[in-house]
Amino acid sequence: MRILLAYDGFEHSDNALASAAELGRSEAAEVTILSVVPPDARGSKSGGHVGLRPHAHEDVARAHAFLRERGIASEMQIEHGQATEEIRRVAEEGGYNLIVVGSRGLSSVGEMLLGSVSSALVREAPCPVLVVGKDATAQYEPAAQA
Repeated sequence: MRILLAYDGFEHSDNALASAAELGRSEAAEVTILSVVPPDARGSKSGGHVGLRPHAHEDVARAHAFLRERGIASEMQIEHGQATEEIRRVAEEGGYNLIVVGSRGLSSVGEMLLGSVSSALVREAPCPVLVVGKDATAQYEPAAQA
């Protein structure tokens, strides 16, 4: 199984990382950790991106170390552009079987809160999308191709 983990270093991405690790261990999967730097990110003198915490390279390196400590091989990848478009493109070109992405959790009525990226991926991804929140996980199958 080929898993594409969309990871930005925030807490909701850490939930997705933990789920990708579980899947990677149980499925002997290949995991690619993908961070997408938006086009409006401005470089700082320290090499980071204003408004993005922490830097994309630090994010994927931390996730890579997390997986390595659990015996799961992974690759690191950084792309530049719109997150949804780049995640979808990489998933399609790489022939991934599953995209794993984080969510902020559940709404007050117990429904999964999908952010703009996870919501768009659920509609447009070429493969199933596993949306992982702090207290819930939901898998969405790709929409039927017309």
